[in-house]
Amino acid sequence: MKTDAGEIWGRHPHNIFDGSVPTASQLARMALPVLQRDFVGPCGRITHLQGREVVRTAGLEIMPHSDEDECHLQAVYFPNGPELEPSKDLQEQVNRYGANAFAICNPDWRSSGFGKCLMPWETHAKYWIQPHRGLLVAFDARAVHFQKTYMGDAPFMQVLLNIKVERHNG
Repeated sequence: MKTDAGEIWGRHPHNIFDGSVPTASQLARMALPVLQRDFVGPCGRITHLQGREVVRTAGLEIMPHSDEDECHLQAVYFPNGPELEPSKDLQEQVNRYGANAFAICNPDWRSSGFGKCLMPWETHAKYWIQPHRGLLVAFDARAVHFQKTYMGDAPFMQVLLNIKVERHNG
């Protein structure tokens, strides 16, 4: 990923989970069993993993988008960021708005023309997540997500895990 361009979408095709990056392979070995157990469950199985790194410098943001055309389940791993404080509640540290915040929204977040309509029982939803070192956030790839402008001094990296799944028994 180029870090000197003003547009974060200037990426070249590659897959960091192809075995050529040992730390990416280690991340996949650790994350996939948890994602299978906690997100896919016994009614399906993970069939494909593809991913890339996103490196941002000060002033770059990730605009609202969904990745439903690329995968079914998406996860974002943050190897950078502040350390989690073990003595504090995880939810209080992570589920908050702040610098470099990551947001996940239901598909209709921006306007009725951007995404899908809500069902009568659904409400508009946006969840803010504060990136921390070692945090893995997984969500339905149909969800609109984005990240506030990064304002740090050193480059900030995150790893995207694009996961395809298939259902058992239809």
